[in-house]
Amino acid sequence: MVRNRLTDAKIKGLDKPGMYSDGAGLYLRVHAGGSKSWFFVYQRNGIRRELGLGGFAGIAPVSLATARRKADELRDELANGRDPYAERLARKASHATFADVVDGYLKAKNDWTPKTEKEWRHHLTHHAEKLRNVAIADVNVELIEATLRPLWAKRPATGQRVRGKIEAVLDYATAKKMRTGDNPARWTGHLEHVLASADRVTGKHHAALPYKEVPALFAKLSDAVEDRCLKLLILTATRLSEPRLADWREFDLVDKVWNIPAERTKTRTALAVPLTDEMLALIGEPSTGYVFPGARKGRPFGHAAMGAILEQHAPGFVIHGLRSSFRDWAGEETDYPREIAEWALGHKVGSAVERAYRRGDALEKRRQLMQDWSAFCAKTSLAKNNA
Repeated sequence: MVRNRLTDAKIKGLDKPGMYSDGAGLYLRVHAGGSKSWFFVYQRNGIRRELGLGGFAGIAPVSLATARRKADELRDELANGRDPYAERLARKASHATFADVVDGYLKAKNDWTPKTEKEWRHHLTHHAEKLRNVAIADVNVELIEATLRPLWAKRPATGQRVRGKIEAVLDYATAKKMRTGDNPARWTGHLEHVLASADRVTGKHHAALPYKEVPALFAKLSDAVEDRCLKLLILTATRLSEPRLADWREFDLVDKVWNIPAERTKTRTALAVPLTDEMLALIGEPSTGYVFPGARKGRPFGHAAMGAILEQHAPGFVIHGLRSSFRDWAGEETDYPREIAEWALGHKVGSAVERAYRRGDALEKRRQLMQDWSAFCAKTSLAKNNA
């Protein structure tokens, strides 16, 4: 392989943007603005890698001779079976702090609303402040326990949300090869043995309705628009805005699926909700516009309407707590796997790595779960529901 193709004089005369080879993997890149920088390019396992070696000019200029010396060092590493790119990543990861990874994670979520990003940043900087300057590879269960325990005692619901966000950041770090091993923020089979189970609350003095009382509430609701919408919310375990703003275009009545678009979900991920016979009865005959229209033409009913109905029939409880009612029922009364119940709630299941390899949404498994939940809420027989 021909080496030493470039000379100092030739480099100074280069002004056309592009890559210029010195041979054996060493390149000089001329940028559109006129600046020049060195790169070493190689392949490992069929994957092209490009390592920057510094600029030809500037504060710390890398001369042609220096660039060739650096390239020789990289060639020696390759000859000895080492991967310079992987080792550089490892060195970088060893210096990355939890705060650095949080910044990277939030930048990657470029489809979030400003409100969602603000909440995540507040939770991960204010409530997880003890982790900020810790190397991401050193975050362990003891540090997470010390971070969460004060919050757990005073605001358990917030504590659970902060824990979930920390788990997501650590999953992201693992996917980026910045740490290895199990996620120390995982709840099931892990932190649940370290921290007392947080009460399922959605706000001060607002506990979730016990799941055994849901059928009684369901029976009290009428056929009015707001009541039917609240019934659908209960049966689908969705968030308040999802059934309230449901549009007929989202419903596939042939395959019995409600396709909630990504822009209408909290996670900004599209959600396919399997529809049971009880759910189909609530939405009625297909039409156009909102499934549950308000008094004003072309508008849904008010945001507070269903909350007022719930307060009337079940004082002291809130709408969002009905999702917890469903989750408690699934965990205590059924044998469905945890991930199926979490999927039904529209939660992201598993680590970032696991989700990358699992593309399905277990629709049919979730359909059976929701049929059983519908039967429980409406007090119909499972035999009739599955007929």
